[in-house]
Amino acid sequence: MKQGSMIHCKLPNAGLGNQLFPLLSAYLFGKHNNLPVVTTGYHRFKIGPYLRGEKSKRRYSNYFTFQKNLIGSWLDSRKISAYQNCRLVKDPSISEKPDENNKTLYEFGAIPHWSDYFSGLKDHRQEVVDIFFSLIRKEIIDEVNNLQAPCVGVHIRMGDFRKLQLGQDFGKQGAVRTPETYFIQMIENIREINGRSLPVSVFTDGYRNELKNLLALENVQIIEGNKDIVDLLLLSRSRLIVTSAGSTFSYWSAFLADVPVVRHMEHLHQPIRPASVNEKYYEGPLQIKNLNPILERNIKSISM
Repeated sequence: MKQGSMIHCKLPNAGLGNQLFPLLSAYLFGKHNNLPVVTTGYHRFKIGPYLRGEKSKRRYSNYFTFQKNLIGSWLDSRKISAYQNCRLVKDPSISEKPDENNKTLYEFGAIPHWSDYFSGLKDHRQEVVDIFFSLIRKEIIDEVNNLQAPCVGVHIRMGDFRKLQLGQDFGKQGAVRTPETYFIQMIENIREINGRSLPVSVFTDGYRNELKNLLALENVQIIEGNKDIVDLLLLSRSRLIVTSAGSTFSYWSAFLADVPVVRHMEHLHQPIRPASVNEKYYEGPLQIKNLNPILERNIKSISM
């Protein structure tokens, strides 16, 4: 490999789940090709959550080992500017072989298409998981380890997702809140299959008064006060995960987990995890009248 080539991970102005796609693609590409990675964009201030009055302000400082102070970040930007006259390749595939003859800047910053978010990553799942945990600060891991792992973890994305309007087809809408009634039904179905009132932990960027009916159910608690990345990791430690349709935050928790994952039947696209995982731990919709045998076995094996 010609010396001098480098990878620039340019984090998008987006939530944590969407930022993880270019981040882990960049580091996976770097590992495969023995190239250094410089990451920028983590100091960006997001005004949208404040204007919309969102519960989560999406400030992700001190999450990862590559994050530096403003001076260190400026020095990294200078490294990148040194490549302004070099060959630039944006978002190469993980399998692409770098040019050995030209000094090149490989730039990762794109969010994958919603039809297959984990394309390029799921075939290298264990590598991606290992890289991800190697990038997280030890204090974050320690914080997660000191918390009790959930039994049933339910993620309810609200924040900047809008409410479904009357007459709209949920399956054909993007960035729309999954109805509260869906989560209530999933909890009831899971408990019916298991035969016990399994404890449910709700992870959400919404407010309590927006989920009154769900929180009125027996043995349901809302998890509050954690950093976003702590919630993402804690959700991944659930015995079963119920995702929000279209939420890459909960999709990443599912990607990390070797547990059954329930997804909304009207928002099924390509799998989050490779087939080798899903053959043992179900991923897909929960249909009580046409219950998948793997899911049934997974749910019945959950203890209190």
